[in-house]
Amino acid sequence: MIKTATVIALLLLASHLVSCRGSADPGGAAGSGDQESAGDQGSSGDQGNAGGAAGAADGGSEDGPGGAAGAAGAAETEPHALFNGVDFTNWDRYLGKPSAAEEPLGLNNDPRGVYSVVQKDGEPALRISGEVWGSLISQAELCNFDLRVEYQWGTAVWPPLSSMDSGIMFLSTGPLGAVNAGGNALSDPIGSGAFMVSMEYQVAPGDVGSLYNLGPIGFATASHTPGSELANAWNRVEIMHQNGTATSWLNGQQVSQVTGFQVDWPGVPEADLRCGKLQLQSEGAEIFFRRVVIQELP
Repeated sequence: MIKTATVIALLLLASHLVSCRGSADPGGAAGSGDQESAGDQGSSGDQGNAGGAAGAADGGSEDGPGGAAGAAGAAETEPHALFNGVDFTNWDRYLGKPSAAEEPLGLNNDPRGVYSVVQKDGEPALRISGEVWGSLISQAELCNFDLRVEYQWGTAVWPPLSSMDSGIMFLSTGPLGAVNAGGNALSDPIGSGAFMVSMEYQVAPGDVGSLYNLGPIGFATASHTPGSELANAWNRVEIMHQNGTATSWLNGQQVSQVTGFQVDWPGVPEADLRCGKLQLQSEGAEIFFRRVVIQELP
């Protein structure tokens, strides 16, 4: 049963969710913590080269699906870096509970240094230790976009998972700490979890690029092809969301496509989910991100 405080929190979301409504048809079956998309749709061409060039502060463009996707669109912006290589400008740091007996650490309260900016392989990177679950959250809300980012695993892992696990979340919406795992369930009370409700591009050995829902988001599976992760190296990810369809790549290979996102908060009318923030996940494993570049699409 959802507690009274949770119901109140959900009702306060109504005005926010109105802005996320769109005109797309509803996405099919609701996603679950184990839901994947299936199929093979090709590759992103020169996306790998784009990852390298995009690391510059000017966010210069390169060939690839993102560059071609909206070249004629008047509303398209130039690619620009979301990570400035120096600090957490453009980002908020959120952390959930360090242990079951403790309260969430909350927003921009990081006494254990879970998030830091480091030098790795000769250039700046975001280090996420994974010790406490949470996420780096973009301050900007994005609708149609092309995201490019590179990641590399560290060596530290933490209980309870004690394994490599992270993710890149998009269309993140609602209150902080609303969920703590994949699937439709919300944390109870809302705010006691580690993440915002979102779609997640999974980052875990053997399962990179699968798209899962964190919280009550339904979507229709279009395609999924297992990706090939590089060991002890930087892996290039691209996620393009445009008009209710999300397509993603790993190291130049298309790995998934899903469509028709709808969020179904208890007590609130179901709504198309077209916009949201980005989250870089802390979930029990050390991971590094660099060259985080966004291009807004028409």
